[in-house]
Amino acid sequence: MEGIFIGVLCLSGCLTFSTCLLHQYHFVSDVMNWTEAQSYCREKYTDLATIENTEEMKKLKDTVSAAGNSSEVWIGLYSHIDWKWSDGFNQSGAEYRSWHSGYPINFAANHLCVVKAFNGRWFDYYCHEQCPFVCYNGTLEDSHFVLVNQAKNWSEAQRHCREHYTDLATVTNDADNNKTQIVIIPLYRAWIGLYRDPQIYWSDGSNYSFSSWYQGFNPLGSMKVICGVADLDQGGKWRLFSCEERKPFVCYSVPTVKTLVKMRVKLEDSSVNLTDSAVKQQILKQLQDRLKENGLSGVTLKWKEQADGKVFQKEEKGSDKKKKTEL
Repeated sequence: MEGIFIGVLCLSGCLTFSTCLLHQYHFVSDVMNWTEAQSYCREKYTDLATIENTEEMKKLKDTVSAAGNSSEVWIGLYSHIDWKWSDGFNQSGAEYRSWHSGYPINFAANHLCVVKAFNGRWFDYYCHEQCPFVCYNGTLEDSHFVLVNQAKNWSEAQRHCREHYTDLATVTNDADNNKTQIVIIPLYRAWIGLYRDPQIYWSDGSNYSFSSWYQGFNPLGSMKVICGVADLDQGGKWRLFSCEERKPFVCYSVPTVKTLVKMRVKLEDSSVNLTDSAVKQQILKQLQDRLKENGLSGVTLKWKEQADGKVFQKEEKGSDKKKKTEL
């Protein structure tokens, strides 16, 4: 005989559509290095602050300002610094550098390609800028450097060198640096083959899409990993520092939305035991799958038990009165 039952589901979690709640930010005044701050946030909240839009940016600034802080605070940003040569060279000499004093500066977190000046010094620069460039012919052991006096961005210069020569210039020692300097002398600067990928990440693994970078210098030195702050003195704009510096920080948590939903379960097989935990778990799984099919992820489902420990109440047939669960 078919039975009609009433169950109650408790849904918690932030649903993944546009009305998802903003992150809740928590300012911590204790000074720590970035890794210590990350561990603290993961233990006490969710993680170091992630910022995904202008509204969250304002909310973080308001949270920190309300606590009386107006300096730099760690957030969840970090970046790997991994300079590479266009031709993929990574053997002895690949680490050779001839930076100008104070460089690389990573201006606005967007200086990812390298130009060489007539004085032999290197500068990190915007990859989209148009500059002449130096290619090389032959092998790295016997390189012949060629100046191409055509203004191209770094990617266009790379393509030109690969089509007409071997690649953009790889400079692995003082001798190579002097040779390339000689061909550049008529000009102010020219691209060489050194570059890096942005490699900017959030501590919690969120997608890096929104940004609010300080439009100024972020000296990198020889650091391999750098970590992000929101600088309240600069309107909350982001900057990058050594991860070992000690600063206050901002954690985040995600507010939980709980909704109680009544539902009826109609059984085709009256022998099914709805008090069986495996049966209840299977029903939850089917409901979870249905939510995912409809584009809802990040939702946790669980049954709400009544005072008597039961989830389901049988409706009385032929009666308008139904045993309802109190919400």
